[in-house]
Amino acid sequence: MLLNAAQALGKRIKDLRLDKKWTQAALAEALGCESMTVSRYERGEYAPSLEMLVQIAKHLNVPISEFFEPSSPGAHSAMANRHRLCDIAYHADEAKLKDILVAAEKILKKSD
Repeated sequence: MLLNAAQALGKRIKDLRLDKKWTQAALAEALGCESMTVSRYERGEYAPSLEMLVQIAKHLNVPISEFFEPSSPGAHSAMANRHRLCDIAYHADEAKLKDILVAAEKILKKSD
């Protein structure tokens, strides 16, 4: 099934909201709008304004580019995965950063 742009954006909003384990009501409250508005965005009945999209990204703690990237984990491009990995590392505390480095080194050694 082909989705139009509003439907594709709505699906991505929903996927990101669910990744954060937020309800539509919780997101609506954070945005200062009705739950029905979030529902309409997610169903692709209409698309949020750019300003609202920025607010959704802010409250879901994702970069706005996340709304325009593939939603399935395997579908990300190598460049998108590098950016995501950098974001993860940037937000990690020192102990977790060391764990990430150890894990990455083990993975890279396996592929040699």
